Amino acid sequence: MASSAITRLLPVGLRLRQACTSIRPCTPAPLRLFSTTAAPKAVALTDFQRRKLENCFDFYDVNNDGILRFDEDFETALKTYIKLNGWTEDSKQYVQYYRRWVALWNNLYAGKMFRRDGRGDQQITREEFHTMWEQALTNTRDIMKAPRWVRDLIPNIYDAIDTDGDNTLKLKDYEKFFEAFGRKGNAAEIFNKLDINGDGMVSRTEWDIHMQDFFISEDETRPGNHLWGYLQ
Repeated sequence: MASSAITRLLPVGLRLRQACTSIRPCTPAPLRLFSTTAAPKAVALTDFQRRKLENCFDFYDVNNDGILRFDEDFETALKTYIKLNGWTEDSKQYVQYYRRWVALWNNLYAGKMFRRDGRGDQQITREEFHTMWEQALTNTRDIMKAPRWVRDLIPNIYDAIDTDGDNTLKLKDYEKFFEAFGRKGNAAEIFNKLDINGDGMVSRTEWDIHMQDFFISEDETRPGNHLWGYLQ
């Protein structure tokens, strides 16, 4: 059964808690992978960076309550994503993509826990989201010199969008990802700009370029600025 398979994918602490209680949907709670004994260095985000991060936060905040949670936002979007692909909870694809979306959430949550004052409350507020990126984006030239959770996040987002697992992003993948999070209307237009060489796909190399631009670039003409929809 997919449900038992999914249980095995959850972090150890959560599996132990479920073993002592009735099985019910729970927010994945990653282990602390980073030391929180010293406060990471922080830099002030530019106004343009803040606009982009606000857009990213709003994209993930499915229920628009100003707080990101796995069960109320990411898992809700995942259920829509599963329906859009015609999968069932007993399918291999469901288990595979549940694992990928848990990895995506765990990366974001690790960003919060990277902070010295990070609290294990299974959620990320808007303020915490900005603070964790202030502490992650200290290198303004190379995103690959950011903390490990950021470097892991970049390919994990790609994997979460890649619907058929063929290691490329196609228009249908991007449209379903947008629709799952309640965003419609301009996914195709944005995708065409992300497809730098016009081959109908966004490769991992192109994705890495766009992610670097999203987090670091101050050039407002770069297509990567709009990975999560056009800026308001």
